[in-house]
Amino acid sequence: MRANYVDDAERIHSRLREFESKNKPLPGIVDPAMREALIDQIVDSEQRVRYFAVLQGRALDPASTDPAMPGFDPLRAAIIHNQAGNYDEAVWLVFLYVHFGKHRRAGWRYVRDVYGKLGQGGLWDWNSTSNDITSFRYWLDDHQDALRAQPGKHGFGNHRKYESLKAWTENGTGEAFESYVDWVHAEGGEHIQRFAPYAPLTAEDRFDALYRSLSNVTRFGRIAKFDFLTTLHRLGLLDVVPPHSYIVGATGPLAGAKMLLLEDGATASAREIQSALQILSVATQISPDVLEDAVCNWQKSPDRYVRFSG
Repeated sequence: MRANYVDDAERIHSRLREFESKNKPLPGIVDPAMREALIDQIVDSEQRVRYFAVLQGRALDPASTDPAMPGFDPLRAAIIHNQAGNYDEAVWLVFLYVHFGKHRRAGWRYVRDVYGKLGQGGLWDWNSTSNDITSFRYWLDDHQDALRAQPGKHGFGNHRKYESLKAWTENGTGEAFESYVDWVHAEGGEHIQRFAPYAPLTAEDRFDALYRSLSNVTRFGRIAKFDFLTTLHRLGLLDVVPPHSYIVGATGPLAGAKMLLLEDGATASAREIQSALQILSVATQISPDVLEDAVCNWQKSPDRYVRFSG
């Protein structure tokens, strides 16, 4: 265990032991090596969440908002725009962050190149895109080759590796952008108006209602909806909290949860596993988003800690 995370690890150890003492041992972590590996993954997941708070406490370089600059970062840009009162642009950048993802080697290249119009002048910011989505789709269609021909690596992030830059297909980036714009415009055209009808709800009910509503956005499946809403929360852009892990329909997180919760040979439905994981989350005070991320990474190497960054 890394020295600076010892306290976090001991806290998680203690809460898992307390949960097991009141219930029964968790089958997947009876083996001490598997227990240590899971705890390390939980610590890592918590650290990734804390990173968002750290960013908000820093004096960020304004160049982070400029896709022409090497330091461009959509998350930092979202913070800067929000602090400047440009809420629409902040949420839009979170959408771009989720839609394109961060490529393991190319970084933010697709976000940078599309948002920055390949450096040809202007931006596909919220105002320009939402007010003329047809022009955006024509631009995207015209620049397919240029987006792929730029020197160096390119591609979508790990969770988005099956996405397409296509402008006019039913499942491409053009359709994804237009469906997102339509989703926002359905409540008046601004993000604050889009979120306003959910204001009377609790943070957990608000998350769930918006999660379901986002099904209207093309190519926004389970992971994208979950990441979009949790990122808005972590950046202080929207008061939403996941009520559970949303692992129905998942692959890695569901496999990890089953490994953790089920005895060898036992079976359970995805909803039963989701409910059991929610009980564990509440009892141990490990948030659903952290637990979902941790079990997903843990099941890839359950008896030996391996750091996963994407």
